[in-house]
Amino acid sequence: MTGPVRRLLPVLPLPLLMLVALALSGCAKAPEQHSEWVIRSRLVFLSEDFAAERAPPPVAQFRLAFPYIAGDIYGAPTTGDYINAVVGADYGFQIDLNRSHAGLLASLEPTEFSLSYLHIEPANARVARLAPMVLQADGIDQLGRTNWFDPDSKRTLMLLYLDRAATISGTGRAFGRPLRYQIQTSAPGYVWVAQQAGADESVYTVIPQPARVLLAVTPVASDVSTAGASAPTGVVSPGAVSAPVSVPQRVASPTRTDTPAR
Repeated sequence: MTGPVRRLLPVLPLPLLMLVALALSGCAKAPEQHSEWVIRSRLVFLSEDFAAERAPPPVAQFRLAFPYIAGDIYGAPTTGDYINAVVGADYGFQIDLNRSHAGLLASLEPTEFSLSYLHIEPANARVARLAPMVLQADGIDQLGRTNWFDPDSKRTLMLLYLDRAATISGTGRAFGRPLRYQIQTSAPGYVWVAQQAGADESVYTVIPQPARVLLAVTPVASDVSTAGASAPTGVVSPGAVSAPVSVPQRVASPTRTDTPAR
Protein backbone atom coordinates (compact mmCIF):
# COMPACT_ATOMS: atom_id res chain seq x y z
CA MET A 1 0.00 0.00 0.00
CA THR A 2 1.39 3.31 -1.02
CA GLY A 3 1.78 6.21 1.45
CA PRO A 4 0.27 9.69 1.12
CA VAL A 5 1.39 11.73 -1.80
CA ARG A 6 3.45 14.77 -0.82
CA ARG A 7 3.25 17.89 -2.92
CA LEU A 8 6.53 19.65 -3.20
CA LEU A 9 6.55 23.45 -3.50
CA PRO A 10 8.46 24.70 -6.51
CA VAL A 11 11.94 25.98 -5.79
CA LEU A 12 12.30 29.55 -6.99
CA PRO A 13 15.54 30.70 -8.56
CA LEU A 14 17.65 32.99 -6.34
CA PRO A 15 17.21 36.14 -8.51
CA LEU A 16 13.44 35.70 -8.36
CA LEU A 17 13.58 35.26 -4.57
CA MET A 18 15.50 38.53 -4.29
CA LEU A 19 12.88 40.33 -6.36
CA VAL A 20 10.11 38.98 -4.13
CA ALA A 21 11.99 40.10 -1.00
CA LEU A 22 12.47 43.59 -2.43
CA ALA A 23 8.79 43.82 -3.32
CA LEU A 24 7.76 42.79 0.20
CA SER A 25 10.16 45.26 1.81
CA GLY A 26 8.71 48.02 -0.36
CA CYS A 27 5.31 47.41 1.22
CA ALA A 28 6.57 49.08 4.43
CA LYS A 29 5.95 52.78 3.84
CA ALA A 30 9.05 54.93 4.33
CA PRO A 31 8.65 58.03 6.51
CA GLU A 32 7.71 61.12 4.53
CA GLN A 33 10.66 63.43 3.95
CA HIS A 34 10.18 67.20 4.23
CA SER A 35 12.74 69.32 2.42
CA GLU A 36 11.82 72.33 4.57
CA TRP A 37 12.88 70.39 7.66
CA VAL A 38 16.51 70.57 6.50
CA ILE A 39 17.93 73.79 7.95
CA ARG A 40 21.18 75.26 6.70
CA SER A 41 22.39 77.97 9.02
CA ARG A 42 25.42 79.67 10.50
CA LEU A 43 26.35 80.36 14.08
CA VAL A 44 27.03 84.04 14.80
CA PHE A 45 28.03 85.84 17.98
CA LEU A 46 26.24 89.19 18.17
CA SER A 47 25.96 92.11 20.56
CA GLU A 48 23.06 92.19 23.00
CA ASP A 49 21.00 94.36 20.61
CA PHE A 50 21.85 92.12 17.62
CA ALA A 51 23.37 95.12 15.84
CA ALA A 52 27.05 94.15 15.74
CA GLU A 53 28.94 90.91 15.24
CA ARG A 54 31.41 89.83 17.93
CA ALA A 55 34.53 87.75 17.45
CA PRO A 56 33.51 84.10 17.85
CA PRO A 57 35.41 81.68 20.09
CA PRO A 58 37.33 78.90 18.35
CA VAL A 59 35.09 76.06 17.20
CA ALA A 60 36.97 73.65 19.49
CA GLN A 61 35.85 75.61 22.56
CA PHE A 62 32.10 74.97 22.27
CA ARG A 63 29.47 72.50 21.09
CA LEU A 64 25.95 72.84 19.71
CA ALA A 65 23.01 71.02 21.29
CA PHE A 66 19.43 70.83 20.02
CA PRO A 67 17.07 69.57 22.75
CA TYR A 68 13.31 70.16 22.70
CA ILE A 69 10.89 71.66 25.19
CA ALA A 70 7.95 69.25 24.98
CA GLY A 71 4.48 70.24 26.17
CA ASP A 72 5.26 73.95 26.36
CA ILE A 73 7.00 76.71 24.43
CA TYR A 74 8.82 78.10 27.48
CA GLY A 75 10.74 76.39 30.23
CA ALA A 76 13.56 73.91 30.58
CA PRO A 77 14.40 71.44 27.79
CA THR A 78 12.79 68.05 28.36
CA THR A 79 14.73 65.92 25.86
CA GLY A 80 18.28 65.14 24.92
CA ASP A 81 19.95 66.16 21.67
CA TYR A 82 18.70 64.00 18.79
CA ILE A 83 20.63 65.90 16.12
CA ASN A 84 24.36 66.05 17.02
CA ALA A 85 25.13 68.93 14.67
CA VAL A 86 28.69 69.55 13.50
CA VAL A 87 29.92 73.14 13.17
CA GLY A 88 32.25 73.80 10.25
CA ALA A 89 35.32 76.00 10.15
CA ASP A 90 33.14 78.80 8.75
CA TYR A 91 30.67 78.29 11.66
CA GLY A 92 28.09 76.90 9.25
CA PHE A 93 26.02 73.84 10.09
CA GLN A 94 23.10 71.81 8.79
CA ILE A 95 20.41 69.96 10.72
CA ASP A 96 17.91 67.49 9.28
CA LEU A 97 14.80 67.34 11.43
CA ASN A 98 13.54 64.38 9.37
CA ARG A 99 16.25 62.22 10.91
CA SER A 100 15.35 63.19 14.48
CA HIS A 101 11.58 63.00 13.99
CA ALA A 102 11.06 59.55 15.50
CA GLY A 103 12.84 60.66 18.67
CA LEU A 104 10.72 63.80 18.85
CA LEU A 105 7.43 61.90 18.42
CA ALA A 106 8.42 59.51 21.21
CA SER A 107 9.17 62.47 23.50
CA LEU A 108 5.99 64.51 22.99
CA GLU A 109 4.08 65.26 26.18
CA PRO A 110 0.57 66.58 26.94
CA THR A 111 0.52 70.35 26.53
CA GLU A 112 0.64 72.21 29.85
CA PHE A 113 1.66 75.82 29.34
CA SER A 114 3.61 77.53 32.11
CA LEU A 115 1.92 80.81 31.15
CA SER A 116 -1.61 80.67 32.51
CA TYR A 117 -3.04 82.79 29.69
CA LEU A 118 -1.87 80.46 26.91
CA HIS A 119 -4.27 77.86 25.53
CA ILE A 120 -4.19 75.27 22.76
CA GLU A 121 -7.07 73.99 20.65
CA PRO A 122 -7.79 71.15 20.34
CA ALA A 123 -6.81 70.46 23.94
CA ASN A 124 -5.12 67.15 23.06
CA ALA A 125 -2.76 68.78 20.52
CA ARG A 126 0.89 68.49 21.46
CA VAL A 127 3.58 71.08 20.93
CA ALA A 128 7.37 71.09 21.21
CA ARG A 129 9.92 73.84 20.72
CA LEU A 130 13.39 73.24 19.33
CA ALA A 131 15.66 74.90 21.89
CA PRO A 132 19.24 75.30 20.59
CA MET A 133 22.07 75.79 23.06
CA VAL A 134 25.74 76.66 22.64
CA LEU A 135 27.63 74.96 25.45
CA GLN A 136 31.19 74.79 26.65
CA ALA A 137 33.05 72.02 24.83
CA ASP A 138 33.79 70.13 28.03
CA GLY A 139 31.09 71.52 30.30
CA ILE A 140 27.39 72.25 30.65
CA ASP A 141 27.43 76.05 30.88
CA GLN A 142 26.04 78.06 28.00
CA LEU A 143 28.11 80.72 26.25
CA GLY A 144 25.19 83.14 26.05
CA ARG A 145 21.58 83.37 24.97
CA THR A 146 20.85 81.49 21.76
CA ASN A 147 18.12 82.59 19.34
CA TRP A 148 17.11 81.79 15.80
CA PHE A 149 17.52 85.12 14.01
CA ASP A 150 16.28 86.38 10.65
CA PRO A 151 18.98 88.81 9.43
CA ASP A 152 16.65 90.29 6.80
CA SER A 153 13.74 91.23 9.08
CA LYS A 154 16.01 91.64 12.16
CA ARG A 155 13.67 89.47 14.23
CA THR A 156 14.24 86.58 16.61
CA LEU A 157 12.26 83.44 15.81
CA MET A 158 10.84 80.35 17.48
CA LEU A 159 10.71 76.98 15.74
CA LEU A 160 7.73 74.95 16.97
CA TYR A 161 6.44 71.49 16.12
CA LEU A 162 2.72 70.70 16.45
CA ASP A 163 1.44 67.18 15.98
CA ARG A 164 -1.85 68.24 14.30
CA ALA A 165 -3.75 71.26 13.07
CA ALA A 166 -3.99 73.49 16.14
CA THR A 167 -4.15 77.02 17.50
CA ILE A 168 -2.15 78.48 20.37
CA SER A 169 -3.76 81.65 21.68
CA GLY A 170 -3.72 84.00 24.63
CA THR A 171 -3.02 87.59 25.64
CA GLY A 172 -0.59 88.89 28.23
CA ARG A 173 1.65 91.91 28.63
CA ALA A 174 5.34 92.48 27.90
CA PHE A 175 7.27 95.71 28.38
CA GLY A 176 4.11 97.60 29.24
CA ARG A 177 2.10 96.68 26.15
CA PRO A 178 -0.29 93.88 25.18
CA LEU A 179 1.32 90.73 23.83
CA ARG A 180 -1.00 88.37 21.95
CA TYR A 181 -0.37 84.82 20.73
CA GLN A 182 -2.15 83.77 17.56
CA ILE A 183 -0.21 80.74 16.34
CA GLN A 184 -2.25 78.65 13.89
CA THR A 185 -1.28 75.54 11.94
CA SER A 186 -3.32 73.65 9.37
CA ALA A 187 -1.41 70.35 9.50
CA PRO A 188 1.20 68.51 11.60
CA GLY A 189 4.72 69.87 11.22
CA TYR A 190 7.16 72.62 12.05
CA VAL A 191 6.35 76.32 11.89
CA TRP A 192 8.46 79.44 12.28
CA VAL A 193 6.98 81.95 14.71
CA ALA A 194 7.91 85.61 15.07
CA GLN A 195 6.67 88.59 17.02
CA GLN A 196 5.00 91.25 14.87
CA ALA A 197 4.82 94.71 16.39
CA GLY A 198 1.59 96.65 15.76
CA ALA A 199 0.45 100.09 16.80
CA ASP A 200 -1.38 98.85 19.90
CA GLU A 201 -0.02 95.37 20.54
CA SER A 202 2.58 92.81 19.59
CA VAL A 203 1.50 89.46 18.16
CA TYR A 204 3.27 86.11 17.95
CA THR A 205 2.21 84.49 14.71
CA VAL A 206 3.33 81.94 12.12
CA ILE A 207 5.47 83.40 9.33
CA PRO A 208 6.69 81.97 6.01
CA GLN A 209 9.97 80.10 6.18
CA PRO A 210 12.71 82.75 6.16
CA ALA A 211 15.06 82.91 3.19
CA ARG A 212 17.96 83.00 5.65
CA VAL A 213 18.12 82.06 9.29
CA LEU A 214 21.08 82.40 11.64
CA LEU A 215 21.65 80.97 15.08
CA ALA A 216 22.68 83.99 17.14
CA VAL A 217 24.46 83.94 20.49
CA THR A 218 24.21 87.16 22.50
CA PRO A 219 25.67 88.15 25.88
CA VAL A 220 23.62 87.74 29.01
CA ALA A 221 21.65 90.93 29.73
CA SER A 222 22.84 92.48 32.95
CA ASP A 223 19.28 93.32 34.03
CA VAL A 224 17.80 89.84 33.57
CA SER A 225 16.67 88.62 36.96
CA THR A 226 15.39 85.17 36.01
CA ALA A 227 17.13 81.82 36.41
CA GLY A 228 20.71 81.80 35.23
CA ALA A 229 21.30 85.55 35.49
CA SER A 230 23.64 85.05 38.42
CA ALA A 231 26.06 83.06 36.27
CA PRO A 232 29.38 84.71 35.35
CA THR A 233 29.30 87.23 32.51
CA GLY A 234 29.03 85.51 29.14
CA VAL A 235 27.99 82.18 30.61
CA VAL A 236 24.42 81.05 31.26
CA SER A 237 23.67 78.12 33.51
CA PRO A 238 21.52 75.44 31.90
CA GLY A 239 17.85 75.91 32.65
CA ALA A 240 14.67 77.39 31.34
CA VAL A 241 14.31 79.02 27.93
CA SER A 242 12.99 82.56 27.90
CA ALA A 243 10.35 84.01 25.63
CA PRO A 244 11.87 85.99 22.77
CA VAL A 245 10.93 89.62 22.31
CA SER A 246 11.49 92.01 19.46
CA VAL A 247 14.92 93.34 18.65
CA PRO A 248 16.31 95.70 19.90
CA GLN A 249 14.38 95.11 23.10
CA ARG A 250 15.82 92.69 25.61
CA VAL A 251 15.87 89.31 23.92
CA ALA A 252 15.46 86.06 25.75
CA SER A 253 16.29 82.82 24.11
CA PRO A 254 15.36 79.25 23.44
CA THR A 255 18.16 78.36 25.81
CA ARG A 256 16.20 79.99 28.63
CA THR A 257 12.62 80.56 27.79
CA ASP A 258 11.38 82.82 30.58
CA THR A 259 8.00 84.45 30.50
CA PRO A 260 7.86 87.87 28.85
CA ALA A 261 8.73 90.84 31.05
CA ARG A 262 5.77 92.83 32.27
